[in-house]
Amino acid sequence: GVYNLPLSDVSTMTWFRKIEVYVYAWDAGTEEGDDYRYNNDATNPKGKISAFMAGDTANAVFVSEDGSGLQVLPVGVLTLELHESSAKCASNLIVGETGRTLLS
Repeated sequence: GVYNLPLSDVSTMTWFRKIEVYVYAWDAGTEEGDDYRYNNDATNPKGKISAFMAGDTANAVFVSEDGSGLQVLPVGVLTLELHESSAKCASNLIVGETGRTLLS
């Protein structure tokens, strides 16, 4: 999921026509283990929900092996597209993998 995602351009008071944002896996803090399996032992007490951190091996969860320091990769792209609104709605918003917001 996403949070704190702006859906409108406050300077023009219009909805963005299209928003694309990379989504990442999160650790629910409910199971032990260093891999992505559902049958790990339960964590007791339960931990906090947190973003996955890059592992220190090439077979770690959701990491790139292209020499970029084993960075965590997104698991998908969420696209929100406006199908109908006022004639003033003309902005596009793209939130890149780096988290930077670009208007086009």
